[in-house]
Amino acid sequence: MDINQQRNIMKHLSRGLPICDDPYKDLAEASGISEETLLEFIRELVDSNVISRFGMVVNHESVGYSSNAIVVWDVPDDEVDQVGALLGLQEKISLCYKRPRQMPDWPYNLFTMLHGKSEEEVTSELNKIVNENNIANYASDALISTKTFKHTGSRFDW
Repeated sequence: MDINQQRNIMKHLSRGLPICDDPYKDLAEASGISEETLLEFIRELVDSNVISRFGMVVNHESVGYSSNAIVVWDVPDDEVDQVGALLGLQEKISLCYKRPRQMPDWPYNLFTMLHGKSEEEVTSELNKIVNENNIANYASDALISTKTFKHTGSRFDW
């Protein structure tokens, strides 16, 4: 497979798979290669960590979840991986990631995203997660979203 075919596949993948019975077959045909060649290329991308996962980008507002919050946490550095893994397992948390602190103004190093049908639901779910997981001792702040700017995944353009 030449570099132009690889670029073409990456462009198609970054736009999302077609919604059809055979998305990989359709993508392979559009790229001028066999489905087997396409799947092998995708395996290589996954194996080399160019692609870490496939997932959907859902416009949460269109399914009734009109409120959301980024919850930022100040977790001791030697505990952040453990707490992040715990929070990442929570059903209502859609994102969980570690970021460097930006001292002195931003002590937070763990970020999570919660969605709900109202601000009250988001706050209630956050309180439930904190209490059920015994993590009230970590400083946190819920940053309630007031405006949505983007509803797309990453794009790959060469």
